[in-house]
Amino acid sequence: MKTIITMCLSIICFWVKAQEPTNTGVEMGQLMPGKNAVCGIVPSEEGRSSFDSYKGIVKQFDVYKDENGRGNFKKINTLTFPSSFDDFTKRAGTVIADAVKNALEVTDGSTAYKQLQSGNIKSLGMFLISKEFLKGMGMMWEDENIKNNNPSTAYRVVKVNSDGKEQILFTQKINEVKRIPFGAYRLKDLVNADSVIQLTWTAKLTNAPAVFGKIYRLKNGEKSYQLINPPSLFYSVNDTSKTFYAEEVKPGQLYRYYVVPEDFAGNQGLPSDTAYAISKSFSQIKGIANFSIKDSLKGAWLSWKALPNEGIYTGVQILKSRKSTDGFIEVATLSATDSSYFDKAILPNVTYHYQVRPLTIQVKGYTLLPAATANIAVKSQQDTPMAPQGLKVWQDSTAQVKLFWDVNPEIDQFAYYVLRGTSKDDMRIVSGALRTNTYTDSLQNLNEQSTYFYGIQLMNISQKMSEVSSPVMFKPLKVEFVPYPSGLGLRYADEAVKIFWENMIEKNDDIVGYRVFRKLRTEKEFKSLNEAPLRTTVFNDTTAAPGYDYDYAVSAVNASANQSILSPVSTITIPLTAVLAAPADLYLINKPEGVYVSWPAHNNLKLTNSIYRKSNLDKEFKLIANVETSDFYIDASAQKGALYSYRIVAKTKLGVSEPGIEKSIRRN
Repeated sequence: MKTIITMCLSIICFWVKAQEPTNTGVEMGQLMPGKNAVCGIVPSEEGRSSFDSYKGIVKQFDVYKDENGRGNFKKINTLTFPSSFDDFTKRAGTVIADAVKNALEVTDGSTAYKQLQSGNIKSLGMFLISKEFLKGMGMMWEDENIKNNNPSTAYRVVKVNSDGKEQILFTQKINEVKRIPFGAYRLKDLVNADSVIQLTWTAKLTNAPAVFGKIYRLKNGEKSYQLINPPSLFYSVNDTSKTFYAEEVKPGQLYRYYVVPEDFAGNQGLPSDTAYAISKSFSQIKGIANFSIKDSLKGAWLSWKALPNEGIYTGVQILKSRKSTDGFIEVATLSATDSSYFDKAILPNVTYHYQVRPLTIQVKGYTLLPAATANIAVKSQQDTPMAPQGLKVWQDSTAQVKLFWDVNPEIDQFAYYVLRGTSKDDMRIVSGALRTNTYTDSLQNLNEQSTYFYGIQLMNISQKMSEVSSPVMFKPLKVEFVPYPSGLGLRYADEAVKIFWENMIEKNDDIVGYRVFRKLRTEKEFKSLNEAPLRTTVFNDTTAAPGYDYDYAVSAVNASANQSILSPVSTITIPLTAVLAAPADLYLINKPEGVYVSWPAHNNLKLTNSIYRKSNLDKEFKLIANVETSDFYIDASAQKGALYSYRIVAKTKLGVSEPGIEKSIRRN
């Protein structure tokens, strides 16, 4: 039976351990269950601080424990005030004892002990979070024998006076202690200097259990993180829990840090994010120096001054482009100790632009360092470009000779050249250096009785010229000149643009008519306004809309249906006011139902007449009605005896006219 009970208790204990909340802690107080021990601070009585808990008749504090929670309490500890400063030193340790004397600004133990006995020691406030100090003062107890503890385990603290009288200060079970989640601490601020690193971690939490911050550091070259002593302290500001750490370090080295929050009982939260810090200001980091490129064995040899041997550098990035301003791609990332690179992946006679940039670790305050730049074209004296292919030659409608050919596949192109001659063996260059694969030749350079041959050559960056492309034969068509009007006039009237020009029919019997062309000022191409040639020299364009700028031109057509080039272009702006105006007059009549407002009927343009009114008390006119299909309006809101002024504004989708004539009337 005893074995069965033991097994059940073991199972219960195992279940309790498995269900113990993670990432939670407890507030600093009278009972603090921890991972490796349960501890507590002697509670303060009303009106008395923890420093003077032993003043008066208090002799000691006894700590009891009920392991199974069945009321069977056993004494596990007795707390007493130190009998002397030597006794305090024995309990708290020499380091804390010396720190207390320094804080009290005394040199001997007896004076320090007297001040400890006084209880009113403001200068020792920070020692209240020192376990060694609290144990030395007999203010804190600790139970490390917690192997068989369970949630029902209870602790009791009893105050014993000098006359032997006892008083229970509290009794509390472990499961009655409130567990509080630790915050998720993240790096808030990081300051890198040449020999100092400062870090701040924060978490949004109003009631944080964290008291100590265990800082772990990994130096450049080390394999594992090391715990830094002493721990940092957490403090709260408004709704934020934060801790701060700073240390002097060796300049130019990489350091990694993270913090683990811990409460007074030793419960720990989750580690913070890792902070990467460099003990060097970004402004002091050196970039690439002495960067140069040389032509070497069908490749580009890049070299630069080696970077300093510091942990801030992680590599050297090589970028390349055939443009000087954009299009750079990464071709290699080298070790930070490398000082040269040989690029074989290049084409001869092509200019390449290179950028070399040192890479640093990604830490706060560090950005990309500027890159060193240079360019080179590795020349090849043997390779000549391939002769261009696909040459086409034709005469277009503007009496120009057009040439088009395929773009050569070579990348190392300098320019194309057009050749022309009356035989295949006697062609000469007639163009300048062309960067495109098109060319326009003028018929003025050609004899209509001759046959011509055209060809194309390509020159590369090494000034090597290709063979001439396969010649293409071309015979120019007879060009017949058709005279055109020397100009034209424009005016806008009666809702149309009236166009008139010089009468070419009277001057040339071969001219049979005209074509009128129009485009918006913002457009590139003209469009014909008439399908059949006009015999007159006047044309009314009723399709032009007010509010736009138009360009007009006219061409002449001869009996052979050949068309001249366009006349000089004329431009007209059609203002809205040309078609959009308020009524020319305004009539006001008093009628029983209100003021009768009327006006002359407008032309057939669809518009809205907006009626505005102003009394003798108003400073400005106010809109009272919009009339679309009528030529009158009755103002029934006019007050008797008041003097009113009226005016009308015409509106369309195109805009608004100027206000019309203004008239006044007194309502009777």
